Amino acid sequence: QQLGDAPQALELPTDRPRPPVQTFRGAVHPFALPAELGQQLEALARQHDATLFMVLLAAWQMLLHRYSGQDDLVVGSPIAGRNRTETEGLIGFFVNSLALRARFSDEDTFVSLLARVREATLGAHAHQEVPFEKLVEVLQHERDLSRSPLFQVMFSMQNLPTASISLPGLKLSAVEAPTHVAKFDLTLTMTPGPQGLFGSLSYNTDLFDASTAARMVSHLHVLLEALVANPRQRLSALPLMREDEQRQLLTQWNETAVPFPDGALVYELFEAQVQRMPDAPALRFGAESLSYRELDARANQLAHELRSRGVGPDTRVALCMERSFDLVVGLLGVLKAGGAYVPLDPAYPRERLDYMLQDCGATVLLTHSHLRDTLP
Repeated sequence: QQLGDAPQALELPTDRPRPPVQTFRGAVHPFALPAELGQQLEALARQHDATLFMVLLAAWQMLLHRYSGQDDLVVGSPIAGRNRTETEGLIGFFVNSLALRARFSDEDTFVSLLARVREATLGAHAHQEVPFEKLVEVLQHERDLSRSPLFQVMFSMQNLPTASISLPGLKLSAVEAPTHVAKFDLTLTMTPGPQGLFGSLSYNTDLFDASTAARMVSHLHVLLEALVANPRQRLSALPLMREDEQRQLLTQWNETAVPFPDGALVYELFEAQVQRMPDAPALRFGAESLSYRELDARANQLAHELRSRGVGPDTRVALCMERSFDLVVGLLGVLKAGGAYVPLDPAYPRERLDYMLQDCGATVLLTHSHLRDTLP
């Protein structure tokens, strides 16, 4: 009942297309959060009758919601499976996977989200004996070889007390082993400690770059700071980026102004490039290419034909072509003739094309001959 109509996939933006069959090549991005932030998160959990696990899970699910745009998503979490005294001392593997579902609405605050995450977590723990394999079998979701079933992202919190082992004549220390395997698209692991929260983000390297994983951790850090400062603020208003990243995204990357001669027209700038490097490739399409000289010659030929048909200033020319050399020749030819082009997608329904042609008042239509029968 909890998972019957849940989405089968979390559609996160990836750096590369998803392979048709799931791969498991991975890497890990370790990080640490300040001790003060960890204390604030624990205080927030106590204030709302929740646990640190629930607060961090809610924040992680919220970040995934913001990244994917999905209002309904499922995150997996491992559970030890040792909830009986009889199993505490047994050697063996009891770990099971829980599927934790979260839903979002426009009116949500972190407090309201945390309340739902708390209920979902307690409900899942109450049914933790149901084997994950049985859950997959009963739900009968359509299997996809490119993804793991039910969930593709995990969250885990390692909060067991650190045990020290002393042996006579030996000194023992922990060694971090490099990890090159990712069982899921993403796995966030958090470990609370006296110095703060330590975490690691495991990611599939066939989907995500290292820089993407680092940016995701940075966004999680910003989100955690914002929600402890104002947990009753609407989720949509909580920031993900710091000021320097916002400035880079909104300002620096958009500073693309280039000085051009006053009043220069697009086709005049193109013709200047033709003079500078006439034989350099201007267009490539598959294995073929056109030089600047060849492209300019074709555009001039078309411009003369258009002028002979009355095209000039304030004349609209409809351009309905598939992506090809002819499309660029058409754009330049119309501009050289002094007209304005109206782009029409040949994939549009016939009725839509008919309306656009009537509405724009084009006097000439440029198209491929094989499209003629599909046009009004």
